[in-house]
Amino acid sequence: MASAEDRRTISLGIALPAFCGMVALLVLLLPGEVPEAGRAVAVFAGLGAVSLLAEALQRRLPRLRPLVVPLAAGGLLFAIYSALSLVIPWVLPEDREWTILGLDRRLFGYTWEGVWQGLASPLLSDLLQAVYTSFYLFPFLLGLRWARRRDWPTLFQGVDRVIVGFLISYCGYLLVPTRSPYAFVHYATALPSHGLQPFLHERLISTSWTKRDCFPSGHVMMSSYIAWLCWCRDRAWFRLFGPWALLTAAATLYLRYHYLVDVVAGLLFSAVWILASERLWGRFRDLPRPGEAPA
Repeated sequence: MASAEDRRTISLGIALPAFCGMVALLVLLLPGEVPEAGRAVAVFAGLGAVSLLAEALQRRLPRLRPLVVPLAAGGLLFAIYSALSLVIPWVLPEDREWTILGLDRRLFGYTWEGVWQGLASPLLSDLLQAVYTSFYLFPFLLGLRWARRRDWPTLFQGVDRVIVGFLISYCGYLLVPTRSPYAFVHYATALPSHGLQPFLHERLISTSWTKRDCFPSGHVMMSSYIAWLCWCRDRAWFRLFGPWALLTAAATLYLRYHYLVDVVAGLLFSAVWILASERLWGRFRDLPRPGEAPA
């Protein structure tokens, strides 16, 4: 079993409840702005309470910690993301699509047609859609790998770092509510596909209640951050996660899920979060390995 030092996590006991409390307080401070304010406050208060109960459970039943911490934190993270649809874009009701689109063109001269039109193909569309969708599976597989190796310091601290990183990206959605280009920009042609791309796309948008979640690109921010975690602790899997992060960045643009500004912001947020998380928790690469005593 993990030592007490290894089990110090903040996701369930601090980060997730604090974010829920912040959103609930924000709604209360903006009377009349959020159409379903009472429901939104109740939902976020409930999610915060569930997080605290999960924290109490993992402390009371130490043998279940490797199961409770990642699964409860991951499930609550998705629930919070979905619940943000109750408050976005009402907190700042002015959409930012035209602003972001203008920045793309003024800063980078970027248009989808100028970069991707000549590269579009059914195979590329289906491949990149599969990569984009796998974003929700790969972190789970990585956590399972660390759990099977009984690398508890890496697992528990990795969960904390990833959960807080996602919550930071959610703050961006609150401040810059923006629809994806596919839902806002008129394109002359649909993406070519053998059938996989539209199938996976429909599954994604039907399960995602929060529709104004472009800035920053959470896919880019967290895939690059997770690749960095692998570089620090698991070089074998970095050979998989490094190319995955690069393909994910390409997929967000090719599939019209994000503007180029979102991707650049995602990379900048990731770099800042790497520096900040190293200051908060210490060097990730220096955590004790399985069987080693803490330094």
